[in-house]
Amino acid sequence: MLKEHATLVLERLENAGFEAYFVGGCVRDWLLGRPVHDIDICTNARPEEVMTLFPEHVPTGVKHGTVSVKQGPYLFEVTTYRLEAEYESYRRPTEVKFVSDLESDLARRDFTINAMALSREGRLVDPFYGQKDLNDRLIRAVGEAQSRFREDALRPLRGARFAAQLQFSIETRTKQAIQETAPLLKHIAVERIRGELHKLIDSDHPQVGFAVLEHTRLLSAYPLLEETFARASSEAWRLPQLGSSLLKWSLLCYAASRNEEQVREFTALLRMSKREREAIHRYAQLLLSLQPQWDRPQPIDWAPLLLTHGWDTCMGLDMLLQAVWWKNRDRSVSQCLIDTYAALPVKSTKDLAVSGKDLMQAFSRQAGSWIGDLLAYLLEQTALHGLPNRREDLLEAAMKELERHEY
Repeated sequence: MLKEHATLVLERLENAGFEAYFVGGCVRDWLLGRPVHDIDICTNARPEEVMTLFPEHVPTGVKHGTVSVKQGPYLFEVTTYRLEAEYESYRRPTEVKFVSDLESDLARRDFTINAMALSREGRLVDPFYGQKDLNDRLIRAVGEAQSRFREDALRPLRGARFAAQLQFSIETRTKQAIQETAPLLKHIAVERIRGELHKLIDSDHPQVGFAVLEHTRLLSAYPLLEETFARASSEAWRLPQLGSSLLKWSLLCYAASRNEEQVREFTALLRMSKREREAIHRYAQLLLSLQPQWDRPQPIDWAPLLLTHGWDTCMGLDMLLQAVWWKNRDRSVSQCLIDTYAALPVKSTKDLAVSGKDLMQAFSRQAGSWIGDLLAYLLEQTALHGLPNRREDLLEAAMKELERHEY
């Protein structure tokens, strides 16, 4: 359905007398038989001509030749053939010049496998032999690799990411250029680096990308990143066993033997969101406390973990443990989690027959941290030690606990 609507965009441009092609990643993935979720289009029509042809549009980057046009329920980026002049900050072209021929446009792209175009009738335009590199499972820069990487210092990291996603090798001269230009990565915004690293660890073959990072010292501009990925490299193959990217980042930190402070520094360096940082810290801390050994399952006492962290976190922890133990994973540990949770007479402080307000009224005290501490104590006693979940019993136990800690 996506390609059918994109084809209608090409057809409208051609009917108006312009050239139009599918270009870039979608062509690569069609040739590889991979699913395509995003389709880019290039044309010799100028941005103002594209906007005239497609009244429903968004001027995404008109200055650089890109207009997002609406066709059916989808938006497609349509970009005018262009050349890019000098680059600033090793990332952005200082000037874009629109051109009339497709090959000039393809020549500015990063890798040969992304420098192919496909006509509406299925004719492949491949001036840099990207299809051959696909068949040879190679990542090769278009033209002179150092020039491509000095234009945009994020491209080497994209190359490592493509290697991981496709399980491809990097061509020798391209790999050498990655190593030589690696220090330039310091000029790239950390958010963009994080985006590429996220895609790398979320790929089907992250160990391939980790090997590229290590052999080329691509992350040398960021010693903490470089050390973390290098130390976790031997266990990177486990990452695809996890569905959540938060769990993957957590396992990465554990595999790299990062302590709590280093995990915080790592996630802060990558400028992760508060929610991401908190989740990764929590899982990394749990793994550090349990110290599971690779492929050596061990019993887990789930009850206190469930009371402290809740069902959702413990489910995530179990997934992490199964990845740690992947070669000898033990489903009985997972079943123990399920059984333990089902057997708990109370599962959270919300299940208790008293609330924080009840405690304040019963003991004539103002709100404070004592309430949370006392509820946690009552939860543990009720869930694990047989204290009846009745108001009078809970208040009596609460009174004794308060007296025990009175000064």
